Amino acid sequence: MTGEEQHKNSSNFLKVFQDADGHIQDESVEDPFPAYLDGIDTTLAPFCPTSANRVLKALKMAKVGPNDIVVDLGSGDGRFVTAAVAEFNASRAVGIESDSDLVETSKKLANQVLPNNNTTTFILGDLLDLPKLVHDTNWTVIVVFLLPDHTEKFADLLLHHYRKGARIVSLVFNLNEVPELNLIASDATDGIFVYGSTIV
Repeated sequence: MTGEEQHKNSSNFLKVFQDADGHIQDESVEDPFPAYLDGIDTTLAPFCPTSANRVLKALKMAKVGPNDIVVDLGSGDGRFVTAAVAEFNASRAVGIESDSDLVETSKKLANQVLPNNNTTTFILGDLLDLPKLVHDTNWTVIVVFLLPDHTEKFADLLLHHYRKGARIVSLVFNLNEVPELNLIASDATDGIFVYGSTIV
């Protein structure tokens, strides 16, 4: 991807997802708790979209780049996956999401930013029974937004990849429940916590 193409994709990312932010904001006037969807268990990683600018800030803090393979566990509408490729030129990014409507939304929004791309993938999957792909791929960046009560359910998975060199981006909540993780960057005000074995 050329610099010009990357800049265009970046501009597209902000436009598309800031428009999505506005739509979500409009809906929240009628439904102030959009994270709690009828018939869907969102207690593990509720759908509380991070603003487009905050997505970019978090990925920048994690120093995502062309050599990275990114996975977002509970990817919502796909904004982290899309931004990793469009804004930071990650070689590949995958989102795992348990809500089929959000998976379809993710594909549509990603295609608006990155038409006909083959570097973003969105998979319908249960976070407590993750696809084999998640365990077998050597991820370099893992994005999570987990309620503290559930962190221990994912500790082994996170540590497995962390010990192989992955950085972990945790949103809103820190991962203090997993003492082995080394905090390398944080912004408590914006709720961004980056863990890695070394400073990136």
